[in-house]
Amino acid sequence: MNAALATLPILVTLGLLAAKVRALYAALAALGTAGGLTAVVFHTPLAELGEAQLHMLPTLVELAGILFGGILLSELMSRTGAQARLGDRLGGASGPQSRAVLLVVFGVTPFAESLTGFGIGVVVAIPLLRRLGLAPAKAAVVGLLGLVTVPWGSLAPGSLVSAELGGVDFQELGVVSALLSAPVFLVCGAAALAVAFGIRRAASAAGELLLATGTLWLTVWAVNRFIGVPLAGVLGGLAVIAVLLLVSRLQERTNSPAAAPGEPVRRALAPYAFLVLGLLAGRAALTAASIEEGWWTVIAGPAGWLLLTTALTPRLLGVADEILPDAARSALSRWWQVTLTTAIFLILGTLLTVTGMSREMAEACAALGPAYLLLAPWIGAAGGFLAGSNTGANAMFAASQGAAAHALGYPALQLVGIQNVSAALASAGSVARVVLAAELATSTPGPDGSAAQAARQPKREPAPGDTATAVLEEPRTAPDTGHILRTVLATHAVVFLLLGAIALLWR
Repeated sequence: MNAALATLPILVTLGLLAAKVRALYAALAALGTAGGLTAVVFHTPLAELGEAQLHMLPTLVELAGILFGGILLSELMSRTGAQARLGDRLGGASGPQSRAVLLVVFGVTPFAESLTGFGIGVVVAIPLLRRLGLAPAKAAVVGLLGLVTVPWGSLAPGSLVSAELGGVDFQELGVVSALLSAPVFLVCGAAALAVAFGIRRAASAAGELLLATGTLWLTVWAVNRFIGVPLAGVLGGLAVIAVLLLVSRLQERTNSPAAAPGEPVRRALAPYAFLVLGLLAGRAALTAASIEEGWWTVIAGPAGWLLLTTALTPRLLGVADEILPDAARSALSRWWQVTLTTAIFLILGTLLTVTGMSREMAEACAALGPAYLLLAPWIGAAGGFLAGSNTGANAMFAASQGAAAHALGYPALQLVGIQNVSAALASAGSVARVVLAAELATSTPGPDGSAAQAARQPKREPAPGDTATAVLEEPRTAPDTGHILRTVLATHAVVFLLLGAIALLWR
């Protein structure tokens, strides 16, 4: 009976989200349900409840800082035109179209998403994919399939929440999540090529797919293992960009954009370079001082460096400081509701843990025995898809997954890692991001520079020596959002089946 009651906050959340109720209201309803159950059934001393929430306060403040800093940095990069210059530079890189698509999917998208989060990787990727000649529906699907490093999105607050609520070490969770991401990278990369070019041409690019996925996977694992979790996706994306551009240069197929001199592009990279170097310095300082949690991790960690970077971004880009207040106001208007929703989900997850509700659910799930391991990725995926956020999904389910692992005698680190990876991937296929991707693909011009004229472009198969800017446009209307969603979810389903098999075998 108690196990059934313990599931009510989760069922309320999922039911309201499925009914298209805003996430904020769904979170409030779930928190109210959990609070009522605490008062009536799962009696817990107020002192214990307060202590648990107080322990979570630095994490909450850090999340708020990361969310605001990421949104503001994206706003500043967009307003100054720095993001457009970077896109033009990368979009002008030549070589086979398959390599250019892989560069966007495994380089640009992970880099942008890992720094800023919130689907910004799609916002950066889809215009590049349209410029490379992909039709709108294909560009939308391929852009969404590039969201493969979401566990490290926004410098990994979702993974941080998963570690806190799942009761595992943050860095160890990053390493396990990196290992489990191998099928994510490979399946999504293969699907992206198949969608963009068809199965036959995708098969011919298998070597470059393995090069790109191998580079991203090894880099993400190594950074998690030897440096720290927040920078893994950022450095992984940069590594893929560097490797694929080096291959193009070695094959003497590089075209230098005439309108994009090196200095402006280097300056456009200055905020990102400052942030990465600052995070490395902060990580080194915290490690030297043996500080792993508390307020110093907030100041010297991603939140502090993101806020400092945004404050210095106008000067780093050589624009007037007057741009900052207006950009900050715009970012604040988008930040507060996202942060409030995330905070409520975080409080809800803590409450489920400290009151024993997660334990009750876990014990009921443990009755399934090893069969539960096959379902674990789908549980994480349900949260990611409905909440549209790795952080929100982990706030809902990480504690339950960790408790289920203990009840089954299964390593909690591995099951929480599966929760983290599956929730992150499913958030990339949430309805909100699919709609965003479809709208971006519809409104972004193709390689001819005109969205309206692109509809009249005849289909043309590229010649073997065509460069990355060859036209693949097809006669089009606005892409079918349902088709995009089904394609992305079908790809994700393959990954979840593989993760379930891995969970069952990795004991």
